[in-house]
This record gives sequence, structure tokens and C-alpha cells, in this order.
Amino acid sequence: MNKLLIVDDSEFDRRMLASALRRNCIDIEIIELADGRDVVKTMRLKSPKLTVLDIRMPSMSGWDVLDDIKADGRLSNHNVVMMSGSYSNQDTELAVTKGADAFYTKPHSLIDYGKIANNMKTAFIDRI
Repeated sequence: MNKLLIVDDSEFDRRMLASALRRNCIDIEIIELADGRDVVKTMRLKSPKLTVLDIRMPSMSGWDVLDDIKADGRLSNHNVVMMSGSYSNQDTELAVTKGADAFYTKPHSLIDYGKIANNMKTAFIDRI
């Protein structure tokens, strides 16, 4: 079973993405965290195939979490997708610079969450 970690302070956004992924991926376990403090520890314990990080979270930003993941020798090659409500080209460029595998702007509809989930499935889950 493929495991996927979703880290977002918005329960609504976590649930929407998780629901869309479950509809698109038959063999998947979704792990959810509301902040970035325990991401590296959770990744080491649960070994997800993909981590989806929100950028703007209290306590620890997604950027800081991404830095910690990439600095950890055991996790540095792990697939990480950044997801944010931001439409800023600077955020997209920073995601690439910091080593994220993709950047998605949070959608506003269930249909668009489904499109992102399908893209993640094709780009990351099916090929892992």
C-alpha cells in the first residue's frame, strides 16, 4: 500500500485533497498532519512515498519543513510537492530552487482537487 503524507493547517484542504486522492488511487493510505513540527519524524516512522506540504502554516512553514527534509540524508531524495493558496511566481520558483518536485496552487472546487489528485497519481504515485 502506498502511503502519502499531507501537511496543512487547514483541515478543509487536507480533507479535500485526501478525498480526491482516495477516489483516484485504489491502494493508498493517507497520513495527515496539521503542522510541520513532526513531519520529519513522521516520514521516518511511516515512510510515505510522497509528501504534500502547505507553505504557510503556524509554528513551522512548509519552506522550513522542506529544508529539513532535504537536509536529512535519509529523506533528501523523497518526493515533496508544495501546495499553497499563493499564485505567486516567486513561490513556484522558490519551490523548485529548494528541491520540491512540484508546486500546486490550492484549487477552489472539488473537480479541481480531483484534477490535482489525478496529476499527483500519474506523476508520483503510479511511478514509485
